[in-house]
Amino acid sequence: MKQIVFILSLLIVILDACKEEEIAPYKGDCGIYFDVKQAVLDTILIPWGLRNSEIKEQVVNLKVCLLGDVATYDRKFLIEVISDETDSLRSLEGVDYLKLPTEYVMPANKAETNIPVTVLRTDVLMQQARRFTIRLQETSELQFLYSRTQYVDSVTSRMIDIQRVIYMNEDFPEPWWWNSYGKSIFGEWSATKSKVICDVMGIDRGVWVGNLVEPLTVGYIRFVGKYMHRWLQENPTEDE
Repeated sequence: MKQIVFILSLLIVILDACKEEEIAPYKGDCGIYFDVKQAVLDTILIPWGLRNSEIKEQVVNLKVCLLGDVATYDRKFLIEVISDETDSLRSLEGVDYLKLPTEYVMPANKAETNIPVTVLRTDVLMQQARRFTIRLQETSELQFLYSRTQYVDSVTSRMIDIQRVIYMNEDFPEPWWWNSYGKSIFGEWSATKSKVICDVMGIDRGVWVGNLVEPLTVGYIRFVGKYMHRWLQENPTEDE
């Protein structure tokens, strides 16, 4: 009987101790930052080269995350769009991307939201990449409480989670299978050659370069080679 009483007393002490060690909820300032999983450092690459030629615009959703408590009401935050006039790769509003609102909200009872950015494909990308920056702006309700730091040089650093650099190009990587059997069918590799093949044959460029789960079979690639040989007799096309 004494043992039972002792065990019950011990359980009561343990339960009281657990109550005392409960973790208090976070109280303090709230912050915002860009989702770190979406970018390499602070840059998001838009590889237009992997999009078929008829696609001229796409929407990129930049996820903004909350640090701190959710609120029962919407909280405003601001952004700044930066396109440096001294940058040789400078993007132009209305040409390379659609104008963005400067004001957004972190919705009530939510810990994240998106900034939809519509980017545009222009012929200039065939010769030169384009880029612009979207930077978060602090408000009294949502501040910068978290950001990793990247050193530009030995003395200069920047906070990389409060901004996103949108970098666009027309690069088209060589398929992994080209040297194995593509070269004997199509000849020397060129980006223009692959783009024309994909456009004529209606092949998704991501599939062509082997980025997707089900790669093209050797038999199908040989069929493409024969078809394109006939097509080029009627439609001579120069590549680089």
